[in-house]
Amino acid sequence: MSRLPFAGLSVVEVAVGAGDLGLGAAGGVPGMLLADLGADVVRVVGAEPVPIDRDVPWGRAWHRDKRLVATDDRDEVFALLRYADVALVYGPEALVEARGLGYRDLCAANPSLVYARCRPSRTAAGTVEDYGLLVEANAGLCTQLAGHRPGPIFVDVRASGIGTASLLVVSVLALLGRRARTGAGGWAETSLYDGMLATLGCMIGRSERAAPEIEGYWEKGSTFPNFLYRCADGELIQVWFGGKGMYRSLIEVLGDEPSAQGYYTDQMTGKLGERAARWTSFFATEPRDVWIRRLREVGVACEPVLGPGEALADPHLAEIGLAVPRADAGHRDVVVGSPISMRPLGPRDGTAAPPGAASGDLLAGVRVVDFSAFVAGPLAAEVLADLGADVIKIEPPEGEAMRAAAYAVAACQRGKRSLALDIGAPAARPVVERLLAGADVVLHNFRVGVAERLGIDEETVARLNPDAVYCHASAFGATGPRAALPANDALMQAVTGFERAVGGAGNDPLAATWIPLDMAGGWVAAVGVLAGLYARSAGGRGQHVVTSLLGSGMLLQSGVFERDGELVRGPELDARQTGYGPGYRLYEGGDGRWFALVVPDEPAWRRLAALVPDGSLPEVYAPLRGGAADDAARRAEAVLETAFAAGPAAGWVGRLRGAGLLAELVEPLDRDGFRRAVLDDPVNRVLGRVVSYETADWGRFEQIGPLLRCGPAAGGGPRLMLPGVGEHSVEILTELGFGREEIDALLAAQVARQMKSD
Repeated sequence: MSRLPFAGLSVVEVAVGAGDLGLGAAGGVPGMLLADLGADVVRVVGAEPVPIDRDVPWGRAWHRDKRLVATDDRDEVFALLRYADVALVYGPEALVEARGLGYRDLCAANPSLVYARCRPSRTAAGTVEDYGLLVEANAGLCTQLAGHRPGPIFVDVRASGIGTASLLVVSVLALLGRRARTGAGGWAETSLYDGMLATLGCMIGRSERAAPEIEGYWEKGSTFPNFLYRCADGELIQVWFGGKGMYRSLIEVLGDEPSAQGYYTDQMTGKLGERAARWTSFFATEPRDVWIRRLREVGVACEPVLGPGEALADPHLAEIGLAVPRADAGHRDVVVGSPISMRPLGPRDGTAAPPGAASGDLLAGVRVVDFSAFVAGPLAAEVLADLGADVIKIEPPEGEAMRAAAYAVAACQRGKRSLALDIGAPAARPVVERLLAGADVVLHNFRVGVAERLGIDEETVARLNPDAVYCHASAFGATGPRAALPANDALMQAVTGFERAVGGAGNDPLAATWIPLDMAGGWVAAVGVLAGLYARSAGGRGQHVVTSLLGSGMLLQSGVFERDGELVRGPELDARQTGYGPGYRLYEGGDGRWFALVVPDEPAWRRLAALVPDGSLPEVYAPLRGGAADDAARRAEAVLETAFAAGPAAGWVGRLRGAGLLAELVEPLDRDGFRRAVLDDPVNRVLGRVVSYETADWGRFEQIGPLLRCGPAAGGGPRLMLPGVGEHSVEILTELGFGREEIDALLAAQVARQMKSD
């Protein structure tokens, strides 16, 4: 443990009146990630367990390396926090403040404390308690994915939980980095609503004058086929062919007619959609294993569609540390390991890493050279820009491939400066070397082997700049039997169990269309970079950081684990996609409207029983299916479904709230209505969750803004701008020390490009 970068760091995780089911990953994963990096984590819970968590096993994985303290004694908790480095605090405002666990109380006793608070979610629609279902129902996320029946569904994408976990860890690490320079602590706050938004950056946008196909995506959503197919043996396969030459190879393997115009033209003309439908019969002719072998032999990316946790049996995960064996109370467990691996970068040169600025933005003075493309890598760099780093985006003179996908540019490039450069050209080599030598962070998400060919690999960076944090945001990890395989969001939804979780018991899988795993991958890579910067400040040397889309996808389902050879999954979505059981699900009223209901404890169950005719609700508290009271839970669901169908949904919500129960009406929002609910909410605008600024191509543009709220004196916020291709090329080349003649030569040779100004 002494060799881990966070060894000696004390973290206290305080869950006051909040549990694993409601918070999801938000309540357990931040502490788990810090513990995986070597921190000593103490988890403080109430003297009595949270009742609704009784049959929720996720905490066994999330809290595995934490020391548990069960107490309601404020002085005992305060004593732990007095000497802690980090506090992660959850729970209702009244409980937290009443126990003197707010930031003002704690910083008076411990000025160097880094305090991160998950608050109940607040928008113009009101305040929602810390249950992911209630937050997502209130926001309208339940209406944004077509399910296996009409109406809103329980969207089991873990969006609010994993997004909030990411926000918490990023904030903590950024504040720890500043503390290493200044000695001062600080605070950060977020909520499950913020966490939900953190996963939706590619989904929410609105422009003044974007092209119809761009604005149409934000208004109506994606119409792109999913390319998920059932094979002859009944198993499902997910296919992706966005890489060079993959489309032609796929057509040849399937024996379909050749494409005269190519991938992008077929996509625009609708022929790709026609092929996607036609291929259903093609894949039905052979078993899945045959198709996987054939497709991979010609370089077409594909993955089996697995259930949550099934990938833990893949030897690749064990080899790269994503499937970790453990012994627990006589059981043999396999849990999801850390999605971040770190080690020192190259040999130490005896000098300390540059300290960075002493004040201002959290990453002021930090320069990031971003070679990445698509979503996960660029999003990580954008998060760093939001924290005040100077991010230089390196892209080809014609612009990176995802420039054609406006949603990705909007969600992942804000606040950067663009240097358009052909990094493979010999004439560009001096530029690349100066970029590497002057960077605090070098980030890329190329496939394994490409960085070496381009001369931006770890060995080169270590030689030129041994103090750098070098981050490879990979697909399947940098080593292991699957390291060289390509991947994207859809493939990772398939292999990590995401699609099956959303589909519900016994149903076909469903894929979320807003690329949530790519977004998760970006946040995890940002965490990795910040962890590397912290380790550099503590140890005086650079760091090599590897994250992966696979690890990020597994993190979403990290509450699932293997025990004695059997998967332990906990609550699962039912076939009608309503929820986990009578006390945590969606119900339909007699008017066809839907609402969400959470019954967190026995008193709430008794109050609910009083609203149901004839005392027909089972007496035993059974909020979830699958536990010891499974029969009672299923009977309770039938009773409540019948009762609620007798009246309108809004009426039931009023009666339930009047009885002190937690219920949220689901507004029937289409895609445009959902984005308007986010963008036009005045509370969102005040808190900076939504930003608006001028862009060259789209005029006034609105989007989800920087969601990191930190203080005190955490800086003035990021630059609100989207860079054009090569907009800052001359500026950056000049900063690197190149003269006017040298720059003109690079531009004339088309090795570099400067965007023309109007």
